[in-house]
Amino acid sequence: MKLNKTTHPQIPVISFMVGVLLIGCAAHTSPALLPTTVIPTAEPTTSATPTLASAPTASPASHPTHTPASSERTPEARLASYGVVYAYPKSNWSEADRQDIQEHLEYLKGLGIHTIVQVFSSRLIGTGREENWLILLDEAERVNMHVIARLWPLEDWNGQEFDFQPIDSFLAVVQDHPALLAYLGLHEPLEVFDSDQLRDFYLGVKSLAPELPIAHLLGNMAWFERSLRFPNRDFTVGICDICIVWYTPARYLDGEPAFEGDMFQEIVHENRELVEERAPDAQLWVMGQTYTQLQHRHQLRMPTPEEMELMYIIAEQERVDGFLWYPWLHSSYDQVLSDPDMEPQRQAVRHIYESYILEKPSP
Repeated sequence: MKLNKTTHPQIPVISFMVGVLLIGCAAHTSPALLPTTVIPTAEPTTSATPTLASAPTASPASHPTHTPASSERTPEARLASYGVVYAYPKSNWSEADRQDIQEHLEYLKGLGIHTIVQVFSSRLIGTGREENWLILLDEAERVNMHVIARLWPLEDWNGQEFDFQPIDSFLAVVQDHPALLAYLGLHEPLEVFDSDQLRDFYLGVKSLAPELPIAHLLGNMAWFERSLRFPNRDFTVGICDICIVWYTPARYLDGEPAFEGDMFQEIVHENRELVEERAPDAQLWVMGQTYTQLQHRHQLRMPTPEEMELMYIIAEQERVDGFLWYPWLHSSYDQVLSDPDMEPQRQAVRHIYESYILEKPSP
């Protein structure tokens, strides 16, 4: 499977003045590692207009935002993929879960989601139940949804001797499934591995599945290149086919809500240029923040629906290839997108899909 970069028209980059000072040089914010199992906080529904049970309809809080300039979108401007990270609350399932998986994916599809990042349990290896991995993939195919699969947990690697046996066992079962878009290899690898080690990992997985794209959750690649703390982090070809970057712009600054749209755009722009220059056949994807973590040093807060729309518009204007909301489910944060009181944010996911991605029929 060869990934082709989406062709986009050149759209002028706009500057988002949000009325607050940018927090100096905090260009790398790291989502925490996913626990083995995440407890779901919302029951999916298959109604035409998705809603979650008991979700209030409270108006979003007022935060500093900038109203984007409107622009005409053409089919070429639409991103190749639009999705959520950590979509289903289990990583280990059986036939008894098939109906729940089906309803859950149908609900996400109703929000406009057509790509998910999903954890698959490595604890199935050697149990004789490895075919259970295919249940979620089958249901994703049924609703025409693509899956980026992450096998987890895996033993820690020292960067010199990657153990590819678990990945080999996983890919032997799933790699030819039509719903599988890519394998999610490493989570924030630039904090641990240098460029040579990442290329070794890439080649090792490619030796098992040459046609399967490899994705990494890389953070801010451009920041790592400049870092003295993390030497030999130069981005090159042969590290990722889908290179996923992020920045968390919704924060509290001196106790007041702030939205760092300018910094978000700068980081996306810088990393897009890096990929186009060094690995033009690779894709650049962006993760948009949908979580609150008040204990974080920047006191991260849930963005408003309007701020979510700004993040998407910035990514589209920077001509990225995919956009993921991070996360749908996660037990490490104060709030996530699937929480019952996040109905306005979930409807923002749907609104963005309908307004910027869905190809409208010609009048």
